[in-house]
Amino acid sequence: MNSWKITALYYGQLTLPKSVFATGIDDNIKIDFPFSGFLLRNGKENVLVDTGMRESYFEQMAIGDVNPKGSTQMLLDELAKETLTPDDIDTVIYTHLHYDHCGNIDLFPNAVTYIQKTEYANLLNPYAFQQARMDYFPDTAAQLAKIKKILFVDGDVKLSNGLELYLSKGHSLGGQTIVVPTAKGRYVLTGDIPSAKYCLFPEMEKMTLMNGEVIDITPIKDGSLKFLTGAFTPDHFGAYDTHYKQLLLGEKPEPEYFLPSHDPENIYRRYFG
Repeated sequence: MNSWKITALYYGQLTLPKSVFATGIDDNIKIDFPFSGFLLRNGKENVLVDTGMRESYFEQMAIGDVNPKGSTQMLLDELAKETLTPDDIDTVIYTHLHYDHCGNIDLFPNAVTYIQKTEYANLLNPYAFQQARMDYFPDTAAQLAKIKKILFVDGDVKLSNGLELYLSKGHSLGGQTIVVPTAKGRYVLTGDIPSAKYCLFPEMEKMTLMNGEVIDITPIKDGSLKFLTGAFTPDHFGAYDTHYKQLLLGEKPEPEYFLPSHDPENIYRRYFG
């Protein structure tokens, strides 16, 4: 079996305080956080992880003035940089079904699509706080109905192509972590649990932005906080369970092998594995 190569795709961005993902730490630092997707290739298959934002969704977002960018065209442009079109995508895997991760479902009707069963159930029956925050947009279920083959994942599974899918609670009920075996080791795509590397590695002292600039951030080195959580982590118990599992899944429990969906370094580096 060929090893996989990972390409981070820039689907857009929003500007938030760094502390939105880590309550009370570096409230004064504002960062452009990307909407990231990932293209996985092994020489035989093209797998897309998440499908980004749809421009019309910005009017419905319920998280304040965050200078959002993102569109279907940005997704198409990112695929074109890799000489691909939507028709070249064999498989789509969703880390979860929030609006910034599944905005362009309808571009891939023929791709085999993987979603955690509990995430789909939550989409159909959201909690009141999820409705208030507009986690799931009204048209998502209808868009999924256009997909010819959806495979609902029940927990943890290893696919025949070597990719591994793991149920990951904390941000949503049916979040999905994806482990990608590459020539350089096992990389872990965490979706939004966590959203950024410093949440999984609180001891980090520096952070790489999308433009390559490296900034100082506040480290937590005394062990008082094993992980960092914030405004988008409604289930702290689930988050801790997920993070301990994720650290076991990577090649090493080091930042290099973990790719959260909103980490700016993804976009600067682009290629992994």
